[in-house]
Amino acid sequence: MKRSDYLKILFISLSLLNFFDGILTFLGIKSNQIAEANPLMNSLWKISPSLFLILKLGLSIFLFYLAIYFYSKNVRLWIFLLSIPLVLYSSVLLLHMFWITKIVS
Repeated sequence: MKRSDYLKILFISLSLLNFFDGILTFLGIKSNQIAEANPLMNSLWKISPSLFLILKLGLSIFLFYLAIYFYSKNVRLWIFLLSIPLVLYSSVLLLHMFWITKIVS
């Protein structure tokens, strides 16, 4: 597999993680089970929960678009840089899974 393929996989993975984070955060806040930890997104939520969700979904679409059309000569650097938010989003999704299992049980 070429390095550029790894880059596409990272963009798609980030897109999916961001999408699920947006949906689960929206549902969790709406049901008063969680609070938004990101101050910027929390401010956006206070302005409009719909705007919050639209922004999260828009970012997911943008990341998916980048997976298809992004090109860089510095693939190695981009793989490193995209790995950081991938780990962070994975951790956030684990937290979502924790509160979901806590609510269900």
